[in-house]
Formats: sequence, structure tokens, C-alpha cells
Amino acid sequence: MNTPIEYYDLDPARFFSEVAASYRPAILRGFVRHWPAVRAAQQSPEALCQYVLGLASNAEVDSVMTPPAERGRLFYKPDMEGFNFVRNKVPVARVIEQLARYSQFDAPPSVAVQSALIDDCLPRFPLENVAPALPPSARPRLWLGNTITTPAHFDESYNLACVVSGARRFTLFPPGQVDNLYIGPLDFAPTPTPISMVNFRDPDYAQHPRFREALQHALVADLLPGDALYIPTLWWHHVQSTGPLNMMVNYWWKNGQAVDSASPAFDALLAALKALNA
Repeated sequence: MNTPIEYYDLDPARFFSEVAASYRPAILRGFVRHWPAVRAAQQSPEALCQYVLGLASNAEVDSVMTPPAERGRLFYKPDMEGFNFVRNKVPVARVIEQLARYSQFDAPPSVAVQSALIDDCLPRFPLENVAPALPPSARPRLWLGNTITTPAHFDESYNLACVVSGARRFTLFPPGQVDNLYIGPLDFAPTPTPISMVNFRDPDYAQHPRFREALQHALVADLLPGDALYIPTLWWHHVQSTGPLNMMVNYWWKNGQAVDSASPAFDALLAALKALNA
């Protein structure tokens, strides 16, 4: 597997002209290292928690929890009648309290806030941690938890994922690899779009033989605090975070080049997915 192209000390003005225009994933090393949140994370997990708590409102966010036996993988139950996690709506402070408690466990449950609108739950965060080069309509979203794996899925918008704390591995596939990723039910998935049924940690090549071909086209991005990853729309991405405290902020946006739900490319992808599941 290869890695995406990497940029160091990228001038924000070049982001759209060179990076976003290429329709290829790209790692932006140190892109948000200036953020106060990143500097707090580099001091210690406790410093980051205190920083976040100082910004947190009482707004409730969506939080998921999986039992220890699932090892953090968000997926279906064995009978495919439901998911292997429970959802709760709690304030960010409550999630941080859970993470602090579970950090003392040898085999903790996995807990994560996913895609919470930061304007609601950490309203001062965008004022202090500004993502350069993005349109005002791209509002930050919070991903906060411990060890969590989100199966390969795609977004309908462009995505800039900025790591604040912990380590995250993204495994990316171009849209054309959909046939080799063994996509699950289109109308029933743990993410907003359908997911790959392959267990990346332990692939069953007897059940999913074409996944070997998908891996030939995969790009792997390992991100550390301060790094960002640009993901073009419709690129499949599998996301693995590890450790007791992981925090990421992402931005989704659409512009003149973006593919939306009314576009021919998006319709073609949905048609391909339906054909695979027919």
C-alpha cells in the first residue's frame, strides 16, 4: 500500500489551487499545529481535557459506545438486525468524564463523539482554532473518543480532517474500488453512507477475495497531532483511532467542483452500489 502525497508548511492559498483541485487525497503535515487545542494536547491529555472543558457548553452531542469485546469496531450485530453499539445524547463534559474513567481500564468500552457540530457544543473553539483556506460554510465538527474504528465509507462532500490529539490511520480507496470493498446494506448502515463489510484488522479472504485487489489501490495515511488529511468526495476511507484520548476536527464543504447528490457522478456511484446489492 502507498501513502498519499504529503505537503509540509503548505501555504493555505495553495490548498485549493494545488491540493483540492487534484482529486487525490493529501496529507498536510503540521497544517493546524498552531491551534491552541493542539498545543494543549502536546502538553498532556489532562491539559487538552481542561482546554475542551473550558470551551464546552451544555449542549448534548451524539455519543456511541461499544462493549470491550468489539475492540472499538462500529459494525452490525451478528444477525444484521441492529448495530453493535448504543447511542446516547450527552454533553461533551460527560464524555470526557467517561474517557478519563475508562483510561484506567485494561479493556475499556469504546466511547466516541461523532460529527458533533462544534458551533453548538464548543462555541468558542472556531474563534480560537481557525482552519485556514476553507470557505465560511465549512463548519467544524468534533470527533472525540478512545479506540474506535469506523468501517470504510464515503462522504458526499470534500473533507478536511484535522487531528488534535492521539493517532489516526486512514486507509483510502478511489471510488472505482467499490466492487472490491463488499458494500453492505444501502439503507441500513452505522454511518450516513453504506460501509464495507470487510474487517480490515483481520480480513477473511475466503469470504472477500476481491479485497486483495482493493488493497493494491489503497493509500494509507498515519496522522499525528497538528496534521490534516484532505479527502476528495466519494473516496472510500476506513478510519482507526487508538489510545485513551483521540480528538479530531473535520470540515465538510461543497463548491463548484464538488459532487453533490444531484450530480451524475454521485448518481452513477449509487447505481453501482445498487447493482452490487441486487
